[in-house]
Amino acid sequence: MHLDIALLGFGNVARALARLLDVKAATLRDEYDLTFRVTGIATQSRGCAIDPDGLDLQAALRAVEAGERLDTLHKGEPVSDTLAFIDVCPADLVMEATWLNPRTGQPATDYVRAALKAGRHVVTANKGPVAFAYQELRALAAEKDLGFFFESTVMDGAPVLSVGREGLLATTILRIQGVLNSTTNFVLSALEQGTTFDEAVRQAQAIGVAEADSATDLEGWDATVKTVVLANVIMGADLHPADVDRTGIMGITVQDAQAALEAGERIKLLCDVVNENGAVRASVKPTRLPLRDPLCQVSRTSSAVTFQTDTLHQLTIVEGDTDPTTTAYGMLVDMVNIARGRFRGS
Repeated sequence: MHLDIALLGFGNVARALARLLDVKAATLRDEYDLTFRVTGIATQSRGCAIDPDGLDLQAALRAVEAGERLDTLHKGEPVSDTLAFIDVCPADLVMEATWLNPRTGQPATDYVRAALKAGRHVVTANKGPVAFAYQELRALAAEKDLGFFFESTVMDGAPVLSVGREGLLATTILRIQGVLNSTTNFVLSALEQGTTFDEAVRQAQAIGVAEADSATDLEGWDATVKTVVLANVIMGADLHPADVDRTGIMGITVQDAQAALEAGERIKLLCDVVNENGAVRASVKPTRLPLRDPLCQVSRTSSAVTFQTDTLHQLTIVEGDTDPTTTAYGMLVDMVNIARGRFRGS
């Protein structure tokens, strides 16, 4: 199978994906009979480029990393914006990794909807489309016989969603709990060591874990959106972020964190989804967990999720410290699964 690919966004994750595509090209061809070319890249700040014959990815990487625009690689009429790019770029698959507002799910939700309406398969690393419009977008993809995959939305490239969808068959998932936000996990770990809250945030920003404006993480928004993804995809719910009982970690002190440790516990920003007789409820809040809980063992930028089911009882997936390549890998796997027709259940 051959896929022409359009990339939406060319930040850290999408550039890591471009490199991964180059590294894995022979593997994709030899093991999965999958060939590809990138026919377009659209960015918010560096312009866009379309070439029906395939862009030179290395040239695109050099241009963006040198602070230059992509327009010099473009062939054809100018493209006014990202939605116009989606419409005119000759692509079978749109791989979306743009900026996201976790409070609204935009602009990623509109981009995914437009791509599906235009007849393109979609792989997204953005949580917004799944948290704000999953049922709509899933139905649209099915109507058009298209793939709509999003493994990288929770725990980067770890196969959390695919395990829930395809690995836990003929079982009832009763509860999902997770530690899913790197910034809050880093800060809480630092508080245990006696570092003040503000200093812990500064340290997280210095190593690139936290954004300059870290409120989205500290107030629990990022974790909330991921929680909704888990609820909607794995438990079949139709929740939105506003439905989640959300409390961030802003009020947690060194004294709180150390008192928990002295009691044989750790404070974690716990994402919790419960299925009670078919009714799904979700919360995100700082919670003291016993040290024997596997979720207590993740620190810094590591993440973990635990499934409680009526058959396996408890299954925990732990992911170590991550980087953009781990997120890009999840997108690569989604691409392979689309090529394999997994969206049709084959």
